[in-house]
Amino acid sequence: METAIDFDAEGKFHPEDHVTTEQFVTMVIRSSRGNIEPTRGSWSSGYMDYALHKGIIEDYDLTNISNPIERRSAARIVHEALLTEFGESDESEWSAAEKLRDLYSCRTCVMHIAQMYVKGIMLGREHNMFDAAGSLTRAEAAEVVARMLDREQRIRQPKGRVFQSKNLTPDEAWELMLNDNTAMLVDVRSNEDYNTDHLQESVCMPLPVISNNPFSVCVRKDTPLILYCQKGYKSSVAAQVLIDAGYSRVYTIPGIEQYPYTTRRVSKQE
Repeated sequence: METAIDFDAEGKFHPEDHVTTEQFVTMVIRSSRGNIEPTRGSWSSGYMDYALHKGIIEDYDLTNISNPIERRSAARIVHEALLTEFGESDESEWSAAEKLRDLYSCRTCVMHIAQMYVKGIMLGREHNMFDAAGSLTRAEAAEVVARMLDREQRIRQPKGRVFQSKNLTPDEAWELMLNDNTAMLVDVRSNEDYNTDHLQESVCMPLPVISNNPFSVCVRKDTPLILYCQKGYKSSVAAQVLIDAGYSRVYTIPGIEQYPYTTRRVSKQE
């Protein structure tokens, strides 16, 4: 049977060969769950199905299963595996990642890349670039998985500037909205996600819209802005964009998947 990233028939490792998505996912899942038998014809099907079920990978990874994995995808997969398989919390201080010149080149990848960087699991490349669309060699993939498993092997990055947004509990957010009728509850996910379910009284301002024009959120920069998303990643990025634009009262609350909110859907008539 073909294996994920083992030696070839001649006993050679080929460290400079590119790693495919299925090989990398198998490495990550095997490191936490051991061998998983195939569920279908493909040798990697058991690992891929498990990862998909646990939310570690997404449909994009299945579409690109045989292609060399991109570094941004590897960062996302390892980040999700740390949260799901190992119960490792995010670093609350991730501003050191802002030295990466391409950190915001993929807005949906920002927190995955930032966490991998500040944890010292995936390092930057030349000229302070993460090289989000670049590929991983076998040797690099092996190092990433080793650092994922062993904190002693990680190369942590020094702290950067202090982010100024404040995290609120849902109860604190509701109290703020009750006491200040100018406060805005902002969903920074996509319109599609917002229409699937969202918090009552929230308005949808997707992260790309805020990034392109933060002043479109509201005119007064002292308006309390309470941001949320699905898992807390996008809201953290959006909060910093707004703070950098001069907004002084920016808050975040847990994401839809992080708290048992009562949500509502948008009907077709709306």
